[in-house]
Amino acid sequence: MSGAPAASNPYLSRSYIDGVYIPSGLLVLGCLIVKREWLPYAIALSLALGGWKVFSMREKKVLKPDVFQNFELTEKTIISHNVAIYRFKLPSTNSILGLPIGQHISIAATLPQPDGSQKEIVRSYTPISGDHQPGYFDLLIKSYPTGNISKYMASLIVGQTIKVRGPKGAMVYTPNMVRAFGMIAGGTGITPMLQIIRAVIRGRPTGDKIEIDLIFANVNNEDILLKEDLDQLAKEDKGFRVHYVLNNPPENWNGGVGFVTPEMITKWLPKPADDVKLLLCGPPPMISAMKKASESLGFKKAKPVSKLEDQVFAF
Repeated sequence: MSGAPAASNPYLSRSYIDGVYIPSGLLVLGCLIVKREWLPYAIALSLALGGWKVFSMREKKVLKPDVFQNFELTEKTIISHNVAIYRFKLPSTNSILGLPIGQHISIAATLPQPDGSQKEIVRSYTPISGDHQPGYFDLLIKSYPTGNISKYMASLIVGQTIKVRGPKGAMVYTPNMVRAFGMIAGGTGITPMLQIIRAVIRGRPTGDKIEIDLIFANVNNEDILLKEDLDQLAKEDKGFRVHYVLNNPPENWNGGVGFVTPEMITKWLPKPADDVKLLLCGPPPMISAMKKASESLGFKKAKPVSKLEDQVFAF
């Protein structure tokens, strides 16, 4: 496409034009008008200042795989009584996590134990934001009564910090890595799926053709996280389809009912093929059941620990 290279080239962005090219040009032009003999110095100075500006404006990856770093909570958006979106500030407005699509981060906190001791607890989460959104990252977290980190997160107030390390995980999405994704998510298992769905759709202008079908299972209608976002993505992109399943559906419900069954997988997801990958994320009992169901339908047997090349990948 004729407009794609310029749009994807950061050096042609408005911030570079306003912050680098125009000031450098004005400096050189001013010397041409006022004092030509200063021109070599003006060019050298504009190149030095421009180079420093370009360096300072580059996106900086902040994640470290072996070191926990503190990030400050700047915003907390309540979604329901036990679900919120937490926004954390990165060191600068052009900082990015540096998290490959499909991977996740570890969050650690030292929490009191029933015996009165203190213990560091670590849990994995997938941001719902991406590296195309510099300066911050967002986490969608559901707090459980028996949860450790999820309860701790719910207690956070703006200004407090969390400890983060990463990236983690074997899944790394690349454009057109398969012909189609079949996805089965339960509850907060939607977060890695949403990360990949958004990345695929963002890649459409540059040729990403991956088809995506998602089965999203929950207990009640109000438990469906980010339903408006998912419905809007499905409306805007003909290559993405979402199918909802509820244990306790409301009246006039036209989605699936009960647990996700092999029949639902056959009806809504792509058939097993070498260029199809099935992605799973949700509660352990659900993942176990989906691995058995997928094998019965002709998908290759899922391994205990998934690798990128596996046909059935569980986050």
